[in-house]
Amino acid sequence: MTGFTCRIETALLSRFRARPVRLFFRQGRTRACLILAGLLCFMSAAAAASPEAFPQPAGAVSDFAGVVPPELRARMEDLSREVLQKTGVSVVVAALETIGDGDVDDYANRLYSAWGIGKKGEDRGVLILLAVRERRIRIETGYGVEGILPDGLAGEILDRYAIPHLKKNDFGPGLYNALAAVSAVIAKDAGVELTGLPRRESRSAGKRAREGNWLTPVLLILVAAVLLGTKRGREDILPLLLVLLASGGGSRRGGFGGFGGGGFGGFGGGSSGGGGASRGF
Repeated sequence: MTGFTCRIETALLSRFRARPVRLFFRQGRTRACLILAGLLCFMSAAAAASPEAFPQPAGAVSDFAGVVPPELRARMEDLSREVLQKTGVSVVVAALETIGDGDVDDYANRLYSAWGIGKKGEDRGVLILLAVRERRIRIETGYGVEGILPDGLAGEILDRYAIPHLKKNDFGPGLYNALAAVSAVIAKDAGVELTGLPRRESRSAGKRAREGNWLTPVLLILVAAVLLGTKRGREDILPLLLVLLASGGGSRRGGFGGFGGGGFGGFGGGSSGGGGASRGF
């Protein structure tokens, strides 16, 4: 009886001695799981808080896809600088080979903020973004120009001036036309004239100028014939002819403003609220 009792006591003691050991290991596994979960949460939060890696802007025109010819790119940069100098609005063009799996609207909004287009607090900026592989284009507007360039007008600009070229893979002209149309809207609102804009009326204006060149001598001959018929007219004909020649005989040409060289300076911490328009092609 005594031996049986001893065996029971020994078994009970062994059981109670083993329980703290098993409990310790169970608690250790729980602690490890909690620590691992905490580390994963911390890493996820840190990744979300860290800024996304975007390419650095290369000026007013960042052609990372290599689709804009150098000469056309120079014209676009000149136009963007002129718009910034005369209106205070930063118009930036970016062409990327791909934007990955994301949506062009979201990417453009985040790229706009990452680059800080426009002056902080004023947010007067526009981003024209082309994603070549995704065949998408977007005009992203800053808070300060949403009234000047509403979503509907931005979409109309893309439809009329950019998409016809982009469908033919003429990416450079498509981007240039979009930039020119946006710049024209901004300039009109500011009441300024942009010398870097393409002028559709240049041919008709030149035709009118040529017509004026041959009309001037004819008018001079008629006036001279009338004046020569009188004595007073003969005395005054020479000074009058000189005045007429000085006022209408020559051609007048306005200067074409140059903005080559120098930095763009259109990145000042601006932000966008997601206004604008996107199109596929």
